[in-house]
Amino acid sequence: EEVLKFLGGTAIVVAAVGWLVRSLIGHFLSKDVESFKQRLQSESTVELERLRHSLRLIASEHEKQIHLLHERRAEVIAELYSKLIEFLGAAESFASLVEWKGEPTKTEKAVKLGDKANEFLHYFQTKRIFFSEDVCAKVDTVFQEVHSVSLKYRVWLAHSEERGGRAYERMDEAWTEAWNTMTDKVPPLRAAVEAEFRSLLGVSRLEKERFKHPMQPAAESGG
Repeated sequence: EEVLKFLGGTAIVVAAVGWLVRSLIGHFLSKDVESFKQRLQSESTVELERLRHSLRLIASEHEKQIHLLHERRAEVIAELYSKLIEFLGAAESFASLVEWKGEPTKTEKAVKLGDKANEFLHYFQTKRIFFSEDVCAKVDTVFQEVHSVSLKYRVWLAHSEERGGRAYERMDEAWTEAWNTMTDKVPPLRAAVEAEFRSLLGVSRLEKERFKHPMQPAAESGG
């Protein structure tokens, strides 16, 4: 009986010790887990902030590149448009049915037109990368329409000076065709190119915004 009491008491002590050990282990494990969670949360916060900072830097650099590209494209558009206007002006002067006293001769105008055509074409070919295929197609159309009839007129003009007769008639036909092209075909084609350039520069968008939010008129002062 004493042995049983002793064994029973020992069992209780062992159970108590076991429970205490498990409690201590659980307590320390719980503290370790909580500490780990806090450390993990702290590291995650730091890493997340580092990632946000990196993304902000990337976004800032991207925005800067877009801004520089837009500025460069604006410069290209301005230069290209200037050369286009000079080319069209030379073509219109060459094809004009009216000639004033003191003006350059048709031959001199033809030479100037050739120079302006070469300047425009060389610049445009080296800057096509700044524009979409649709924009390039519109610019190409303007140039080809004008250049083809102007060249035809220039060729027959040279032949008429040498041969006269039928060559002069063909020259007169080419002259009329060139002038009709400048007055009828070119204006809408030029307008289409100008609309594309305005869109690329954001001018069209700014105009829409201005009409959507017009400036309020100043209040009239009371008399």
